[in-house]
Amino acid sequence: MKIHTAPEMPVTSGAWLLLARWRDQSLCDGWRFVRDWFVPEAEDVVNALMNKAPIGSAARRLGAARASRGVGIAETMTDLRSLFIASGLEVDHTALQETVVGWIEAGETDQQPSSCTDISTGLATLAHFERVLDDARRTSTSSSGLVVGRIQFPHMDRRLEADWTLFAEIGHICAREFSRDPGLQLFRHDSLHFLTTATAAGRASAVRCRSRLESIRDGALGRGDLQYRPLPGSDEETMALVSQLRRHI
Repeated sequence: MKIHTAPEMPVTSGAWLLLARWRDQSLCDGWRFVRDWFVPEAEDVVNALMNKAPIGSAARRLGAARASRGVGIAETMTDLRSLFIASGLEVDHTALQETVVGWIEAGETDQQPSSCTDISTGLATLAHFERVLDDARRTSTSSSGLVVGRIQFPHMDRRLEADWTLFAEIGHICAREFSRDPGLQLFRHDSLHFLTTATAAGRASAVRCRSRLESIRDGALGRGDLQYRPLPGSDEETMALVSQLRRHI
């Protein structure tokens, strides 16, 4: 049985550097909690800006993302202004207006900040997984030995994504197999993401969980590919991993 190690994600591109400058400028301009700043929609805005494309639609999505996470409209607008300061460009007032529209639309659809538990699986929500991941990275020491794992089922039948009973079974299996592990699990699309200890016991839990998931409903999920990677070592690496989690399909 071969266990693959996932390659490190590149975080030195121009987009990530501008994201870091934007985040730092936003903190100077009043953003309160650094770990709550990054959302993939911010990356979309930066990519559009660097490609010299209109950023209105990306800014609207960013406004909606901020609202759904409980960020106020004033803080949302100040944050976008910080991007233009960080990039040395004039403020795009159309983009600011689109951000406000997105923020208001999100409020009208009554989106609420995510809770800790995904009702479909009983495992962690994406937002909670991200928070715990960031906390673990900030408080980790050489003796803590936490790693990030993923069991991907690339051949999973997409029609199964509408079967809520299957996801309840998945959650039950994961909770049982990781019951003695201090980490956290998240099932999203075709993958189980988890935090676990870099110990023989932690890896054994992951292998048992993969085996159980592979056998569920006569192999409905297909074969699982188990990978590990170390905790992110910087804010930029954390942002890159969060982006991967949110975009993974």
